Amino acid sequence: MRKLLTLAVLAVLALLVAPPVQAQGGILFQGVLDAELWKTDSLSSLLARNDGRPGAMGRIGLWAAAEPWRDVVLFGQLSAETGPGRHEEGSELYVTQYGTRWSPSDAFVLEAGKMTHVVGTFSSRWLSFRNPLIGTPDGYSLVYPFGVKVSGTASIFDWRAAVLSKPLTHEDYTVEPSHAPRPAVGVGITPVTGIRLGASATNGPYLNRELAPTLLAGQGWRHFNQRLVAADLQLSHGYFEAFAELAQGRYDVPGRASLSGITWYAETKYTFTPRLYAAVRVERNDYPYIMPFGASSWIADKSDFTDAEAGVGLRLAASTLLKLSARADRWVPNPNPYAPQTSGRALAMQVSRTFDVLELATRKR
Repeated sequence: MRKLLTLAVLAVLALLVAPPVQAQGGILFQGVLDAELWKTDSLSSLLARNDGRPGAMGRIGLWAAAEPWRDVVLFGQLSAETGPGRHEEGSELYVTQYGTRWSPSDAFVLEAGKMTHVVGTFSSRWLSFRNPLIGTPDGYSLVYPFGVKVSGTASIFDWRAAVLSKPLTHEDYTVEPSHAPRPAVGVGITPVTGIRLGASATNGPYLNRELAPTLLAGQGWRHFNQRLVAADLQLSHGYFEAFAELAQGRYDVPGRASLSGITWYAETKYTFTPRLYAAVRVERNDYPYIMPFGASSWIADKSDFTDAEAGVGLRLAASTLLKLSARADRWVPNPNPYAPQTSGRALAMQVSRTFDVLELATRKR
């Protein structure tokens, strides 16, 4: 863990020292520390961690931004995590975002670099202090493609359009995609305060250029596309908040008919006091699972299940949040003996603490 944290700090510090000394808008350097404890069963492919034994994990997220010239911002974000409580074994360092943003007005913003995907909205709430629960929807994947994006807001409308290097795919449902240019667009409308409706879409290759020719039915890997459309809803009124997303994906499968499916989640949160809230998220996933099987055939099926998570959050201090949650999934029986069949449960506790690196450095001096 110490090695990962050192790499994380050095990477962000390198970003910070890059801008000229005469920065127009100063420097931002902040982070969050997460400590989690998990207890799951050992059977569910979605929820099982550490073979069903109690397991802890730690995570650090760091993000930085600097404005060397007026309206120009350099930014970066990364995350490192380790511990037996991870969904995957070992430790990992994610360089999630970095790039340049030019924003001469709210109506026009130009961004280039490694960025969040245009389709969907959960990526903006992935960090622990924005996510009211501990888990994340299975339909959401940590995908940060390279790209160029333009976006803006005007009156009650917002919009974004980009050319991105990767599709929004689930790392466990399809092969690791190779880079290829693909368009993506999104729009939103906020007719009244507290209500926003949005839609987004993308289309392009989703396979890997290293796949054997025998798997591609005589075609190039770019011939097989993913077409993804999504809708999202945000509501807030008083102490109540709600988010919902629905996505429909259609995939070209080599040598077989196209396969399509949907995934959706709905999430609510109610704040009882400034320190205490409760949240619930329900998800339905009936989404394509497409993987090579042998040298020339494919598994093209659906990952078909429902899961729900309920939890509470208690703010121990202005920068410290404690969360407790319970999650369960239910898989629909599948005639394929290799498909996931076993439902499961998970209990989790998370303590998160946000911090300002520059403020901490100033205090130390």
